[in-house]
Amino acid sequence: MDEGLFQYAVTGVIILAVAVFIRQRGWGIALPLIAVGAIIGIAPIGPSAPPDPEVILIVLLAPLVFGEALGSSYLDLRRVSRPVLALAIGLVLTATFVVGGVVSLVVAMPLAVAFALGAILAPTDAVAVSTIAKRASIPRRLVSILEGESLVNDGTGLTALRVAVMAAVAGSVTLLDAGRMFAVAVSVGLLVGGVAGWGMSLILRRSRDLVAANSLILVAPFLIYLLAERFEGSGILAIVVAALWVANAQHADPGWSGRLQGAAVWRHLTFILQTFAFYLIGLELPEVLGRLSASDLRIVVILVPVVLVTLIVTRSVFVGLMVVFEKARDRRSHGTRASQEQLGRQAAVLAWAGARGPVSGLAAFSIPLVVASGDPFPYRDVLLATTFVIIVISLLISLSVAPLARRLGVKGDDDAELSRNMDAALARAALDRLDDAVAEADADGNSIPQEIVERLRRDSQTRVDRARPSEDASVTQEIATKTLIEIARAMVQAEQEELLRLRDEEGLPDALVRPKLRDLDLRLQALGTER
Repeated sequence: MDEGLFQYAVTGVIILAVAVFIRQRGWGIALPLIAVGAIIGIAPIGPSAPPDPEVILIVLLAPLVFGEALGSSYLDLRRVSRPVLALAIGLVLTATFVVGGVVSLVVAMPLAVAFALGAILAPTDAVAVSTIAKRASIPRRLVSILEGESLVNDGTGLTALRVAVMAAVAGSVTLLDAGRMFAVAVSVGLLVGGVAGWGMSLILRRSRDLVAANSLILVAPFLIYLLAERFEGSGILAIVVAALWVANAQHADPGWSGRLQGAAVWRHLTFILQTFAFYLIGLELPEVLGRLSASDLRIVVILVPVVLVTLIVTRSVFVGLMVVFEKARDRRSHGTRASQEQLGRQAAVLAWAGARGPVSGLAAFSIPLVVASGDPFPYRDVLLATTFVIIVISLLISLSVAPLARRLGVKGDDDAELSRNMDAALARAALDRLDDAVAEADADGNSIPQEIVERLRRDSQTRVDRARPSEDASVTQEIATKTLIEIARAMVQAEQEELLRLRDEEGLPDALVRPKLRDLDLRLQALGTER
């Protein structure tokens, strides 16, 4: 047996066991797993980091980003598209240039290499941001902005990194060339992602084999990434677009039977990928630091605080300017002073929540080992060491986001009344479908037994009266008749249709829709529905 393969297998089991232990206690897995990786990296036994950076980028980053995007909502992102695009494109490019400029002034480093460092660290991380959102009770709109920014900005940052690396490898790239490369990368990424998302949605909708259909989604991110990159597009942007397309298609069909199975598979896979991504950063950290010469180590010691402060200041100024424009717009629309104050407080949280994570680390791995002349890529280990240390520090800083939000009085949305109204509307839709079924049965001369009708009506009417979620999912177990099951299915399907109508026509947020849609899927599954 190959000894290296055995070590990887044993280490994989160990770090997953550690992640499970940490997760069961409600702690964040990022910092402990980085620590475990660093300990294993220092130890005389155990595996070393994989040697091929491009393979790491594809194998870990592509499905990880796809899984994060698959759990996001296109509709919720569309509602906050203006701030998301401003942060994901404008802020990333601004931070790339500002960090690159500051680094080139502080350290005698080629400008292209300095810009590469800025491009690596400019994007926030979807994994880290989702952890922040779970810890902090913040408004749904703010969560959507943070998640949307962290998904879209990966494509921007990696595209900027590609341009900077090509300039460093080739020796020079004109501003016109850089602009053309960026435009091509974005256009091709959007096109490939859109076509791939549409194609997968079509296949999934027509497939009757859930195992095969969900297996397609599991392997698709690799092909999407490679296809976009082959045509000089942004592979990460293509993956995000495709995943959002598939997620929206899955949650736009009331009876999509593969929704539950696919969501469960991706929850498991995303957890595994997050675990290995954080571990890999910790594993590489001591090795990279150990390769640094004394002069390079001094550069890292200088760069870490300089780059970190530059990132924080740039993000704060950029978000502050966004707030100024938003407040001016709010005043024109007669917004209240209280709403403007709340906007300022939320902006403070938004400015402080720019955590970095696995995406930046994996992007750093993708820096080539040599330039066109065959010489080593300049300052590569300095860039990696600086990136890994800043990731750790930014994750530590992210622990303060929840206390900051509480101190500023930024609270999550109170969805109690909205949830009650939603459930009452769904119950009314089910009652309407029951009345239709009774009328149709009477017209056909096959009247439904009254006790069945009353039992079903009583359940939904209680929900209308109380406007509370009903946990009575045992109807089919108590009355196992074919007629009851068929009508119960029709009633649940009516609730699904009404739920999607409320989302599409009345703007009910996906953050409420998706959990309820999952409950309805489970009820249909309990009724033995097939599609």
